[in-house]
Amino acid sequence: MTIEREWTRRLAWEGCLNARDLGGYGTQDGLQTRWGAVVRSDSLAALTPAGRAALADYGVRAIIDLRLPGEVDRHPNPFAEPGGHGIAYTNVSFIDPAAIDPAARDDFTTLAEDYTRMLDRFRSAVAEVMAAIANAPEGGALIHCAAGKDRTGLISALLLALVDVPSATIADDYALTAEYLRPREEEWLANGPGDRAEREALAARFTPGAEVMLEVLDNLTRRYGGVEQYLTEAGVSPVDLDRLRDRLLAPR
Repeated sequence: MTIEREWTRRLAWEGCLNARDLGGYGTQDGLQTRWGAVVRSDSLAALTPAGRAALADYGVRAIIDLRLPGEVDRHPNPFAEPGGHGIAYTNVSFIDPAAIDPAARDDFTTLAEDYTRMLDRFRSAVAEVMAAIANAPEGGALIHCAAGKDRTGLISALLLALVDVPSATIADDYALTAEYLRPREEEWLANGPGDRAEREALAARFTPGAEVMLEVLDNLTRRYGGVEQYLTEAGVSPVDLDRLRDRLLAPR
């Protein structure tokens, strides 16, 4: 007897707050994204033994860590070292470490504009991330950064847009991060350093609202003609674009 698995968006992995499956989203042409194919999350460094076992049992067979080398050194990924877990690990920093200037003036305007600049500036890294996902071993591929919000949010949005998931759906998926990370934010607002009003202002500035991702996707359409054109210009090969679609889309 075959027992059909019951899939769920949010993944209750002990030690992660922001782990979720990108499956089950409908596309413009009536297809659906495949459950278990791509998972997004916050850092895996705090996973408990039970959380690590749940990740492996879910079918994840490749992890693409989008964090900077310094972040990886401070909070190592528990699957980075080869072992009996059978999960391939790759660190592909979304942000070029050489591009970070601690003395640079903060000219941040909006979160959407900051994301658009990131996508423009780090196109080669985006292409490398996409190639890593496209050529990952069979099974689930997991992408994560620190909070699973900015870098992971952008890569997830690009993947979903590539297979024609509607922009509103992509934006709603991005906004789930605000809900999932709310316990962490509330603790920081209550007990973080500095003035409470300053913390509240920072939280509002970086809130992952759906309107942020809608603006980013609109910017990509205006500037490049769409996500596929952006990825092509970034250096993602046609073969890898096809592999990404094959990984992400469930058969009819």
